[in-house]
Amino acid sequence: MNVQFVKRSLSFIVLACLLISCDDEVNPGQDCNPKLHSDTTLKILPLGDSRVEGGSPEFESYRYTLWRNLIENSWDVDFIGSRKEEAEQAPVLGTCFDNEHEGTGGATTVDILETLTQVGDNSGVPDIVLLGIGGNDLLDGGASPEATIANIEKIIDKLQTQNPMVVIFLEQIAPGRSNFMTPANTVKLNTFNGLIPEVVQRKSNDNSMVIAVDMAVEWKDEYLADPVHYNLSGAKLVADRYFAAIELNITE
Repeated sequence: MNVQFVKRSLSFIVLACLLISCDDEVNPGQDCNPKLHSDTTLKILPLGDSRVEGGSPEFESYRYTLWRNLIENSWDVDFIGSRKEEAEQAPVLGTCFDNEHEGTGGATTVDILETLTQVGDNSGVPDIVLLGIGGNDLLDGGASPEATIANIEKIIDKLQTQNPMVVIFLEQIAPGRSNFMTPANTVKLNTFNGLIPEVVQRKSNDNSMVIAVDMAVEWKDEYLADPVHYNLSGAKLVADRYFAAIELNITE
């Protein structure tokens, strides 16, 4: 599939602010410009559970570091979603942190299915989705890996219906702390992650790519702030892996 997106230089973006409407508010108390919109802006939906949402300063999301990576490398992006980061984050290159997302603490795959229509109505249709979900199904909800995967495929179906050209980055999710992961939980998580490549194969088509991003490989307890949530180093690792996947798979 030939997917074409355009990266714009930050100098162009600053100029564009004078020419197009900037319909998002500046983060209060920050000396920075709001995020900008144009016809070529790449809409990115961070979608999933509390690891997507974050809870700074207790634990962190990958979203800020990923956004910083994108801005510093001249990507023209707009993070979308019906929710907003409550913690204040530092501007990057004079641009206010793009704090919109669709991460919800405690969310399961069933919850995500129920909210997708509202997300599309309120935030626009994404070009890219960063999908990190399944942990609450497996570890708290008692769902089987197979049932969780079936729901993820339904999520992908909905996203591809909304935008037949959508690119979906699908996490092979990182485990919790070793003293939290019982043998049964470890088997479920490993089985789930092992099924992700099959989802990629089944759901990718000539127009819409589904791409696995392995967050579990070489994962360490030191990346966690509590039994399941990222600290700063864990959030950075996840962000860097997403960024590398975007750079590899989305062409200029």
